[in-house]
Amino acid sequence: MGNSQTRQASREVAAGSATADQAQEHPAGEATSAQVQWHTHPHPQSVPHAQLAAAEEERNQPHPHPQQRQQQQLSTWSLSSLSGGRRLNWSFSAARNSFRNRNKTTRKSLTSLHGSRRSKTHWHRPLTNSIFNSHFKEPSRNDQFHIEHLVAKGSFGVVFKVSSKQEPGLYYALKVLKKSKLIEDNSVRQIKDEADIQKVCGHHPFIVKQIDLWQNRHHLHILSEYVPNGELFAKIGRFSIDLVRLYVAEIALALDFLHNAGIIYRDAKPENILLTQQFHIKLTDFGLSKWLKLGANTRTMCGTFKYMAPEILCGEPYGHAVDWWALGVIACQMLTQKCPNIRHFILQWRRGNAATEPGSEDGLSNAPSIAQINGCLQDIEDESEEDFLPQAVRSLSHEGRDVIRQLLAVEPRQRIRSVMALQRIALFKGYKVTSKHLLSLSPREIIARDGIRVYEDVPLDQAANESAIKAFHNF
Repeated sequence: MGNSQTRQASREVAAGSATADQAQEHPAGEATSAQVQWHTHPHPQSVPHAQLAAAEEERNQPHPHPQQRQQQQLSTWSLSSLSGGRRLNWSFSAARNSFRNRNKTTRKSLTSLHGSRRSKTHWHRPLTNSIFNSHFKEPSRNDQFHIEHLVAKGSFGVVFKVSSKQEPGLYYALKVLKKSKLIEDNSVRQIKDEADIQKVCGHHPFIVKQIDLWQNRHHLHILSEYVPNGELFAKIGRFSIDLVRLYVAEIALALDFLHNAGIIYRDAKPENILLTQQFHIKLTDFGLSKWLKLGANTRTMCGTFKYMAPEILCGEPYGHAVDWWALGVIACQMLTQKCPNIRHFILQWRRGNAATEPGSEDGLSNAPSIAQINGCLQDIEDESEEDFLPQAVRSLSHEGRDVIRQLLAVEPRQRIRSVMALQRIALFKGYKVTSKHLLSLSPREIIARDGIRVYEDVPLDQAANESAIKAFHNF
C-alpha cells in the first residue's frame, strides 16, 4: 500500500515538472499542443529522467484489460485530433459505433428481461380503444357470461339477457353497442354521459343500476341489473286509479331525483319503464339523457314524437319540464289507452307563427317539419277536437282528469315540475310520495284486488335462443 502511494506521488511530481518546463519554452497555445504530442509521439531526448522512470514503472504494471485499452485509445485519439490529424472523424465514428452497439445490447437485455410485458403495451391497441378508455375497461369480459336470449334491438346495438358462469342463477342485462356507429353519428360524448349518469344515479330504488363497463375491439358493453318483468305496457294493459297513483308517484320520484342531480332524461316512455319482480318500476336507457342544471335550457330535438313536449316540437328552448310532459302522456295512456292530440295544436301554432312572422317557419331549424309531424302523429286522435286531450278523459274521475291536465299543461311554467307540486294535487291528497312509503306497498296486491290482467311472458323457442347466441358472437 505504501509503495503504491510513493509511486503515485512520484508520477504526479514528474508530470508537474514536465509541464512547468514546457510552459517556459512555449506560449500557452503551443504548450497544449506539445503536451498532446508528448502523449501521442514521445521523443526520448525531450523527456526528463523522472518521466522516463515513471514510464518504466508503468510498463512493469500488469497489462490493462482489452476493453480498458480501447477506452484509453479513444481518449488518446480524441486528444490527438487537436493537433490537426484525421483521427478526429475516426474517433467520433468509433465512439458513435460503440454507442450504437451499447444501445443494441441494452435493447436486447430489456427485451429479454421484460419480454412478457411487450404484449401489454398500448401500441397494438386500436384507436377506438383509446377513445373510450376513460370509461370502458379492457379486456373484454364476455367469456364470463352465458347468453340467455335477445331482449331488445336499438339503433346503436342490442340488449341481451345473460347469466353469470361463476354464479349460476344470477342474471343481468348486457347492452352491446357498435363503436363504428357511435363514432359515425358523433355520439361518443353521448355514450360517455350515459355511462356516467347511470353510474351516478343507479343507486336510486326506481332507476336501473349499472354493474360494469368494458370494451373489445369493435364494441362497448354496459352490464346492468336485470329487471325480470319487462316493459310496463307489455305486462299490463289496463290500470286502476290506485295502480296509476303508485306508478306515477314512482316515476315522478325518479325524474325529480335526476333533475335535482342536474340531469334531463328526455326519453320517458313505456318502453323505458321496466317492472321488477315485485312489480315496482325502474327507469332504464339513459342514451338521450344530458347533464343540464336545474332551470337551464337546451335546444336539441330528440326523443319519441308521441312523448315530446310542445316546446320541443315547436323548436323552442326547453328545460326539465319536458320530462313531466312525457309523464303526463304516460298517465293519459294508463287511464284512457290513448295519447293526447298534440299534432293539432302544433300545426295550429306553426300556422299562427308563420302568419304573424312571415318566413319565421323556415328558421325553425330545430323543429321537425310538418311532414314529420303528420307522419308520426296522424294516427293518434281526430284533430277536429278543440281540446288536444282524448275524449275519454272527460269520463274519468276528478283525480284522473286533474293529474292529466296538470301534467299536460301546454305552457311549461304552468306544468307540474316537481314532486312537491305533485303532492298537492287531488290524486295524492293524504298520500306520501316517498320512496320508503311506495316500496312498502305491494303492486301485486293492488293488481290482484282490482282484477287487473297481467300478460304472461311468451316462452322463447330453441331457434330464438340460438339466433341470440349467434348475434352475441357477431357482436
